[in-house]
Amino acid sequence: MLGDLYWYVQVVEAGSFSGAADRTGVAKSSLSRRIAQLEQALNVQLLNRSTRLFAMTTVGEQIYRHALDMIDSMEAALLCALETTNTASGLIRLAAPSSLSEWTLRTMASFQRNHPKVQFAVIVEDGLLDLAAQRLDLALSLDEIPSDSSTLVARPLARLSMAIVGSPALLNQLGHPQRLEEVNDRHLLTLGINTQPQSWRLQEGIREIRQPALIADNQQTLLEAARAGIGLACLPLYACSEDLAAQRLLCACPREQLPFSTLHALTPPHKGITSTARQLIEHLRQALASKKRQGISLLF
Repeated sequence: MLGDLYWYVQVVEAGSFSGAADRTGVAKSSLSRRIAQLEQALNVQLLNRSTRLFAMTTVGEQIYRHALDMIDSMEAALLCALETTNTASGLIRLAAPSSLSEWTLRTMASFQRNHPKVQFAVIVEDGLLDLAAQRLDLALSLDEIPSDSSTLVARPLARLSMAIVGSPALLNQLGHPQRLEEVNDRHLLTLGINTQPQSWRLQEGIREIRQPALIADNQQTLLEAARAGIGLACLPLYACSEDLAAQRLLCACPREQLPFSTLHALTPPHKGITSTARQLIEHLRQALASKKRQGISLLF
C-alpha cells in the first residue's frame, strides 16, 4: 500500500495522470490502475475525475497529507541506512572484560577520532553476556563460547597467554612454589558469583578451589588483590605485564602449564550487526596488530 500512496502523491502533485506519467515515466493506464486499487483498498474515493475537473476529495486531501508524512519518514530511514552503511555513526553499545578495559577504551578513543559521529555506551563485565537482553551491538569476551548458539556470532580476534602471579612478599612466604599443587586454596584468588568460586583451568585438568582467599566478579579486582598480596591470581599475561616489568608482581608456579584464552568479538546474528560495529571490529583487529604485545597472538 505504501507504493500506491507514493504514486498517489505523484499524481496529485503533477495535477493529472498525464502529467504524472510524463514526470515519472510510468504509463498513464498503470497509474490510473494503481490509484483505483488504492481507493478499493481504503474503501474511499480519493479523486474527483471528469474531463474538466481533477481534484482531491476531502478524505483524499487528508490521506494525501498523511502519505506525504509517510514518504518523508521512509526517505529519512533510507538516508539513515545509507549513512550507516558508508560512514560509521550513531550509538554503539559495547561490553568489555575488566582485564582489557583500559586497552578497549584507548582503542575506542582512536576509533572515535576517525569517526566523530560515533557515540559509545560501555559496560565493563566479565562472563558471557546476553547480547539481546542487554541490547549490545558488540561484546568482547574471554570466556568459552557455546558452539551451538543461534543468538550470536563469535569472531576470534586473539589468543592470550595466561599467567599465575603474586606479590613478591607472598611468594617469599610461600617459598616460591613450582607447581600449583604446592599451594593451599587459602592463598588463591578466583572469579565467582556470590560464594561459588570458579575452578582454574590447567593444561592437565581442573583445579577445584573450595576455600579461596578471595572471590571476585571481575579480573581487575583479582589483579588488584594480587598486588595487595592477598593471594595468587590466574590472569591474562597482557593484563599484568606492566606489574611484572616493575616487579610489583612475580610469576608463580612456573612449571604449571596453562591453556590459552581466546579473545572473541561477539555480535548478534549477521543480519543484526550494524555497519558501525563491523568497522569497530576491524579497528580492534588493526589495534591488536599495530604493535607486538606481550602474551597476545593474533588470530585472523
